[in-house]
Amino acid sequence: MAGISIRSATAEDAADFADIERSAAQAFLSVPGLEWLADEAPMSARQHQIYIDDGAVWLASTNGRGIGFLTSTICEDALHIIELSVADGHQGQGVGRRLMEEAREYATRKGLPALTLTTFRDLPFNELFYHKLGYRTLDAATLPERLAVILRAEIEKGLPGNRRCAMRLTLGKHD
Repeated sequence: MAGISIRSATAEDAADFADIERSAAQAFLSVPGLEWLADEAPMSARQHQIYIDDGAVWLASTNGRGIGFLTSTICEDALHIIELSVADGHQGQGVGRRLMEEAREYATRKGLPALTLTTFRDLPFNELFYHKLGYRTLDAATLPERLAVILRAEIEKGLPGNRRCAMRLTLGKHD
């Protein structure tokens, strides 16, 4: 996508992430049973700052304005994607894909064997999107404990467990 730049996020960027996340969440207004997610409070700038300090957060911008971000952290043997948000009006244009590519390149440079995430299984802008990037959905019965804990916490916060899944992308020689 022309005119979009991706760079490591800075402390100053974190304050804008809530607006991007709120805008991105508007996509849930068209999803029966998940409309309430459009009104959920976003992750705080302070929490994003912790991940920015670790160096695993990227900002997508155009014309000097943030339009998307990816927040991640290294957990055990993987880079775990915590949040991928692309502002309404910029979705479906390759911004999320470019942010995910940046995370993949980072994980490769760090020598990590995989990337992981949790997402909704029945939404085209979630599980299907990640499948197109090479992620595979993990069997709930054999999930690594780290991912099972994340899914349980999401359910405790009100997300429907039957609609959630964990996914993994295995990198390079670790295939």
